[in-house]
Amino acid sequence: MKRVLVCMTGLSPQVVTETLYALLFRKEPFCPDEIWLTTSIEGKELAQKVLLDEVNGHLWRLVREFSLPIAPSNVHLRPLMRRDGKILPDIRTVEDNEDAADGILDLVRTLTGDPETEVHVSLSGGRKTMSFYAGYALSLFGRPQDRLSHVLVSPEFEFCPDFFYPSGKPGELMIRNRSGEWMDTYDARVTLAEIPFVHLRSSLPSDLLGGTVGFSESVHLAQKAFQSPKLVIDLRQKRIWAGEKIIALPPTQLAFLAWFSRRRLSGQPPIPCPKGGVRNKEYAREYLHFYREIVGEMGGAERTLSNLGEGMEQEFFEQTASKLHGKMIRILGKGGSRPYRIEGIGTRYKTYALNISPEHIRFGAVLPNGEIS
Repeated sequence: MKRVLVCMTGLSPQVVTETLYALLFRKEPFCPDEIWLTTSIEGKELAQKVLLDEVNGHLWRLVREFSLPIAPSNVHLRPLMRRDGKILPDIRTVEDNEDAADGILDLVRTLTGDPETEVHVSLSGGRKTMSFYAGYALSLFGRPQDRLSHVLVSPEFEFCPDFFYPSGKPGELMIRNRSGEWMDTYDARVTLAEIPFVHLRSSLPSDLLGGTVGFSESVHLAQKAFQSPKLVIDLRQKRIWAGEKIIALPPTQLAFLAWFSRRRLSGQPPIPCPKGGVRNKEYAREYLHFYREIVGEMGGAERTLSNLGEGMEQEFFEQTASKLHGKMIRILGKGGSRPYRIEGIGTRYKTYALNISPEHIRFGAVLPNGEIS
């Protein structure tokens, strides 16, 4: 996988080299193939001067000193943008905070959208609000391979503007502390505290994962995804209301879901899938009751009736369930679709039922505004 390091940077650009150094010298080293620095206009100018200058920049000094395979073309300085298209000068107003949140969220969402990346986000550096937004963004979009951390530096070297990372040899680089005393950077200790975070990605709808909605709307959509599930089945309009989503379904899938919903409402037990070429006439009868109601006698029901005339077989059961699951997962996400999936229970002899509780299932008309009649 391509390793990506994301750092917030502001008036203390040292956190970038400190974080990179700590990643290189931890128990399981992490050398990024790509580095993304995000900042306001003030932090951008300081980063260009202190970190990224080809001759005196401390990031390139570290790269040369430890022979790191990091190319200039793979280090990206991404300034946060205001809604008017200009670079954000600082984060002081409500609008500034919203713009910064949107920019950080978009960067993390984009980088974690590539399945071939392993993203490490550092909370150190920049405004505290930037750190919060970065952590929250990774909680929303982070995957099992992604990490969140905070760099820790020996107290005497903290807030020392001339310290960027420990030197490789004693006496190689001496700097003055805030009291004017000389210190050997070789003595500095830089460590990384990895921060656990809640992974919400699998429960988010697909339009949030691949969309361009801002921070506030993303939080709103995430909150909706974790509300109590509700399922409304609208046979006439050939659609359902799952959570906060109105989803159109083909008649075969809608009838299958309606069949299992009615069984759930009636308190009937889970059922096994037909096996070994055996056709189940009772399954076919219950299923076709809903299919006829959806398409009508002249709308193709006779063809399906002919196919299921001798009963429902394994292929039809499994394929219909699989197609229904696939559509629900694409729209609602793997976690968000779980209450609405018809899944097998058990190991060797599986039985199938709808996951959602009966009190959250209704049959009715779903209006365009989401209301139920």
